[in-house]
Amino acid sequence: MSYIPEKQDIIYINFNPSLGKEIQKRRPAVVVSSHKYSEMTGFVAVFPVTHGSEKLRKQGMLIEVQSRKVDGFVNPFQLHTFDFRAREAEKVGFMKTAAFFRLVQLYHYIFEE
Repeated sequence: MSYIPEKQDIIYINFNPSLGKEIQKRRPAVVVSSHKYSEMTGFVAVFPVTHGSEKLRKQGMLIEVQSRKVDGFVNPFQLHTFDFRAREAEKVGFMKTAAFFRLVQLYHYIFEE
């Protein structure tokens, strides 16, 4: 059976095509959707991992990824949903639980009133 993403997975996924200021190319991302969601819909919700935005990093709005295969910071301002099979998602790691909980807190701060 093929890979089905689940929360906290660190994956590589193709962000192209993209437009304007959107994140581009094949890059790492952290999965925030559940295994059941991905299994039922064929989609995955992710936040990209980046090295950009010093301003956001200084404000504590990016979460550091500590993984053997991926380094950088999760950007919770750019939530994406993708067809994980068509975009060839590949699991390369797992985000530590404490960092993932911080990411979820930022998500709620950004997207909820």
